[in-house]
Order: sequence, then structure tokens, then C-alpha cells
Amino acid sequence: MNSAATFALPTVPGPFTQLGRTLSADFLKLRRTPALWLTLAGGALPVLLNFCIIYFKGHQIIAKGADGWVKYASMSWQTAAVLLPLFVVLLTSLVVSVENQSEGWKHLFALPVGRVPVWLSKLLVLLALNLLAQLLFVGLMLAAGYLLEVLRPELHLSQFSPPFQVLGRLLVRTYVATLGIVGVQYVLGKWQKGFVLPVAVGMAGWVAGLTLLRWEHVGWVPYAGPYLTLSSTTQLKGQPWAAAAALAPHEWYHLVWFGAAVVLGYVVLRWRNLA
Repeated sequence: MNSAATFALPTVPGPFTQLGRTLSADFLKLRRTPALWLTLAGGALPVLLNFCIIYFKGHQIIAKGADGWVKYASMSWQTAAVLLPLFVVLLTSLVVSVENQSEGWKHLFALPVGRVPVWLSKLLVLLALNLLAQLLFVGLMLAAGYLLEVLRPELHLSQFSPPFQVLGRLLVRTYVATLGIVGVQYVLGKWQKGFVLPVAVGMAGWVAGLTLLRWEHVGWVPYAGPYLTLSSTTQLKGQPWAAAAALAPHEWYHLVWFGAAVVLGYVVLRWRNLA
């Protein structure tokens, strides 16, 4: 028998197979973190807050004859736009910290898996959880609105329809507006092994984004993106709530942030001293 054939090394899996395996492993690791609970809370908290406000104060907030669905949905989205950057900061730090603990990156790169699949896997997990939270928010907001129709019929929400088109466009554009935050925080989490500094930087960026909303160049601040997206909608008196389907300039800026962060982060990870 040919000894070379006897001791032949196993074939290295293709890049997509490696990515699939790392994705499966990363999703399994989420069970050991509060990331999934944070995702659920990130989608549910803005809905719960505004449901309580409309339930107890809706007769004071919604003018007689006004479209209560628009008022309820815009208030809910405003709360979400304020809280969403903070949610992304915490979520990114939690997911990345799994490998930062006990030098988990050293173990990963000792395995027969390329660095590109490892790098992309964590990023795709973050993008999926971010999308899940926003989809959950929209779904719960609609469900809570229908519940308000039953519990508070005097608000006359049932006379109007939910603004599905606006909500769909806002969902897509708000998701894009969070990509810059995901990219920046992902790189920070990989560069700094601790949990505190990335969260502190993210919270400082969140506060700065809200503070600089009137600055003409605030569109370049990633943490202001979700609120700027909501602010770009139009709600004129006597006219329906409207949102453009095309991306706003600040959303394109955040795609640039995301692309630059992904490339820079991989370069940093590729050449970082892991010894």
C-alpha cells in the first residue's frame, strides 16, 4: 500500500464551508451570553414605553379626529431612534467579548479555519441580531397598536390604518443607519480586549450624536444616524406621514463608515500580535 496515501492529510474545507461552521459555532456561543435577551429587550422596550404612554395619556396626546396610528407609530420610532445606538453598542460589546475573554482569539486562529471566515462570522451574527431586534420592534409595535384599538376604543385608532409603507421604508433605512455604529464598535471591540472601553466610547458617541443634531455635519457622526433617519420623514399638517424610499446622504455616509471599519478591522486583526 502506498504510504503517502495512508498518511494523506484531510482536505481543507472551502471558504464557504468554513464560514458556515464558524457561524454555527458563533450562534451556539450566544447561549452563554445575554446577547439574545438584549436583542429581545431592544425590540420590546420602545414599544412597551409608548404603549403605556398612549394607553394612559392617549386622550391628551392624540387630537380629536387626528390619525392616532401616525402619532403612536412616530412616537414609538422616536423612542427607538434614541435608544437604538446604545443597544447596538452594548450588543456589539457582548458578542465580541466572548472571544476576548481568556484569549479566545488565540484558540480560534489555532484551528484549521481562515481568518476571513472568523472575522466575517462575528460580523454577520451582529448584523443578524441587529436586524432581528428591529424587525421585532416593528412587529411588536403593530401588535401593540391593534391591542390599543381594543383597549382604548375612544382613541379611534381603528378608524385609520397603520402606515405600513412608511414603517417599511423606515425599517430599511434605519437598519442602514446603524451599520456605521456596528462597524466602529466591532473594530473597537477587537482592538481593545476589555469590555469597558468600547462601551464607554460608544456611550460617549451616543451622547455626542444627540447633542450635535443641529450641527450641519452631524450626518458623519455614526451614532446620530437612526435619529437623523426619523427626522428626514415628513409629517405636514393635513398630509399623511411620508418617508422617501431612497437613502438620505447621512445613510450613505454610514455605509462608508461600515465599509471602512470592516476593512480596517480585518487589517488590524490580521497583523495584530496574538502571541
